[in-house]
Amino acid sequence: MHPPVWASTHAARALAAPAQTLWVIRLWGDFDAHSIHVVERVTYVLLQCSVAPVVFDLRQVAFANTALLNHLIALRLHRRVGLVGADRLMQLMIEVSGAALPVFPDLDAALAALSADEAP
Repeated sequence: MHPPVWASTHAARALAAPAQTLWVIRLWGDFDAHSIHVVERVTYVLLQCSVAPVVFDLRQVAFANTALLNHLIALRLHRRVGLVGADRLMQLMIEVSGAALPVFPDLDAALAALSADEAP
């Protein structure tokens, strides 16, 4: 089992940790062009150590613009990706972009839908 991966700035924090058969990246704060590197750093480490699907927990995100959406879309090219706690604005950006990122009501639903064959 891999240890959690952490990155932060004054405006944003990201923590990636394995959860059963996938990884959960929990985000806190504001995510825009100035802070997206926090998510990118954590995601890069995760891509190097695992092939498991990734769920982004957005329940503590105060603000997110297309920088985060673009990151999620790009990651989808390498992993199955799901979202938990996407606010109305994020759901609207997903819908308008046609990104087809699945949004789940809770972590249990995401785990059930995105479960992988092997643990991270």
